[in-house]
Amino acid sequence: MAFVVAVPLGVAAIVMAMVFTGTGVTGTSPLHEAVETYLDTVGRGAPAPATGPGSGCPDGDGDPAAVLHGLAETFEHRIVSSTETDGTAAVNIDLTPPHGDRIAVVLDLRRTGDRWDVCAASTGRVAIDPF
Repeated sequence: MAFVVAVPLGVAAIVMAMVFTGTGVTGTSPLHEAVETYLDTVGRGAPAPATGPGSGCPDGDGDPAAVLHGLAETFEHRIVSSTETDGTAAVNIDLTPPHGDRIAVVLDLRRTGDRWDVCAASTGRVAIDPF
């Protein structure tokens, strides 16, 4: 009986840990690593890392780093939640500029091979259903 209860609870805990990172613990997935690397660079006011060869980003999405720098030239960040499906992902983040209020932002990413590229940034949140 305990096994029947423990397995679903354990699976639910793993899903929640992977989907929600609002506790300040960032996942170690390749997606989150790519977002962290991108935001660490852009958050210092530097240009964005270049997209990979054959990037899956659609043409005309604009410059996500310019959008972020338009909100705050420099900032700290925290991943709030993320979702990915078939090589595309949305990551909700909070930007915290040195002076001012926290800004809710969503990053859209595409995967090409093993590499995730940030394709677009916009203010707001994407609703993410953990189940």
